[in-house]
Amino acid sequence: MLQQAPGICRQSLKESDLLNRAFSYKGIRESARVLPIAVSRGIRDNWGVAGSPGLKGLLALIIWGWMVTGPVCALERPISQIPNLTESLANRLLEQGFTEEAIARIFSDPRVKLYPHIVERRGKGINYLDKKFGLLTKKSVARGRQVLLDNDSFFDELERLYGVEREAVAAIFRLETNLGRYMGSYPVFNSLLTMAALPNRRSQWAEDELVYLLVMCRALGRDPFSIKGSWAGAFGLCQFVPSSFVAHAVDGNDDGVVDLFNFFDAMASIESYLKANGWHTDDRTGKEKAIYAYNHCESYVKAVLAYAKAISTDS
Repeated sequence: MLQQAPGICRQSLKESDLLNRAFSYKGIRESARVLPIAVSRGIRDNWGVAGSPGLKGLLALIIWGWMVTGPVCALERPISQIPNLTESLANRLLEQGFTEEAIARIFSDPRVKLYPHIVERRGKGINYLDKKFGLLTKKSVARGRQVLLDNDSFFDELERLYGVEREAVAAIFRLETNLGRYMGSYPVFNSLLTMAALPNRRSQWAEDELVYLLVMCRALGRDPFSIKGSWAGAFGLCQFVPSSFVAHAVDGNDDGVVDLFNFFDAMASIESYLKANGWHTDDRTGKEKAIYAYNHCESYVKAVLAYAKAISTDS
């Protein structure tokens, strides 16, 4: 049974909504399950819908509440004086329930760092079908086929649920992280902050994603600096940006945790994404549209379809 990631809507990103929806879960086929990830079974098992919290559940809620509000303390300086924290971003975080103390603590963290060079990289596309990329070499194709063979029954279940061919999922896995070999080493927080703070055409998009990231991390009990990914702000085996995580990530191995660094969750999430963006088995245009939504690059679309065809056992 596959379970959906926290459903943080674009209009309201509050954990109270997540917890209420998590407690009303009746199964994925009736209504998508929404569960704060790192909280996962710890709270669910010790805080029943009609029961009282056990000691572990109570402790988890106390820790979770502290992470939401932060400790009450005097600000060393107004948040308006914190470098790289724009008024717009600060106000949006305040609207999402972050205290000024919590905001100041995050943006004054010594791990905050800007990477000006990534702004300069915007717009430099990759020709995924170039021989230098090595996508269609015998070794690359063999590795992709092996992924499918090793997880045949799992992909059977995914195809039954979503109707997205496994070859396309493996192709995106190959293009995004070379089948898990490279997922990026940039703190996603810093990558997004760089693009939000420095003048560039994606500043507003990056600010939006940064808000998603911080609310997501708060809901999951994650240190926002601990999530590593690409310079473009994507993370995990499937390289989702935070808003894609919120909208499309699912629990592929039914362990109560949605973790895009986990193979099963990542593959199921790719299926979920493609299905939601118009994938239809017998509709090439629909397939191309769904892949293009994943990565706005014509070369990427062609490469995914070419690799999917190459690793197909029917080819």
